[in-house]
Amino acid sequence: MICRVDEARGSVEESPLISDRADERTPSLENRVARQWVSEPDTLGHRSGSLRDRTLLGWMQEELGRSGARSAALDVGCAFGNHLFMLNDRLGLDPAIRLVGVDLSEHGLPFARAFAAEVPGYENCEFHQADLTAGLPFAEGTFAVSNLADVLEHLERPVAALAELARVTERGGAVLVSTPVRDSAFKRASRVVDRLSRGRISRSYYAGKGASVGDHGHAVMHVDAGHDHISEMTVPELLTAGRQAGLTAEDVVPMTVMSGSAWFDRHPTLLAGLLLVEAAHERLARPSWGHGVCVRFRRI
Repeated sequence: MICRVDEARGSVEESPLISDRADERTPSLENRVARQWVSEPDTLGHRSGSLRDRTLLGWMQEELGRSGARSAALDVGCAFGNHLFMLNDRLGLDPAIRLVGVDLSEHGLPFARAFAAEVPGYENCEFHQADLTAGLPFAEGTFAVSNLADVLEHLERPVAALAELARVTERGGAVLVSTPVRDSAFKRASRVVDRLSRGRISRSYYAGKGASVGDHGHAVMHVDAGHDHISEMTVPELLTAGRQAGLTAEDVVPMTVMSGSAWFDRHPTLLAGLLLVEAAHERLARPSWGHGVCVRFRRI
């Protein structure tokens, strides 16, 4: 059921799956269908998010297939539950597989819980409010695979966070991480261009990402809970952090050169040039070019 009838009041209560007029970005049917053209297009951002999701979901599917008939996966920083819902669909809505999402913020959890409760086939998805840095409410070795997508850079103690993920992941299981790279080729080039433009390019770029530039000249990423980007690392630093947490890196996949911004779509010539750069990066796959990286760690 998508709508509920309140018999006492004689009214129909809409599920958040149908409508969420408070936030145009919430993944409700109204926002995805009736309002799909409200947001500006972000070609590079779509490419970046698509590559990240294909990589992480493919790895999660592999790990669950490897772990046996009754397996479980964890997604930390699950927000609206998108990754787990996409994964469940990939797995054919298998009720034997337990999919668990946790998030520090309660902002997206009501939607995720409503979706799991109301859409047939997603009853195996569950969602909890929990703080990774304070310890997760799961026993050691609960999950075949744990996913941490675009969360690590927000944490004060990334090694401790990875160690906690290792704890709740079974021995031989995988801990997946996607995170921005601190000193990519694009970021170095953008700093030069930004100085030449006296900050104008940076302000336009981040406005197109729904963020802003603070007085210190750095981007201010608006988050529902926790910190801004305070722990971005280079790829070698990330791999070292994994080793310190008891993990070994098995796969390293560089992300796209650009994380995206609607600003580029307002400048078609610039966008076309950047797409050529992205095409070259797809062929060369240089880790130093990517704005971020996906790593499949293995619990030792």
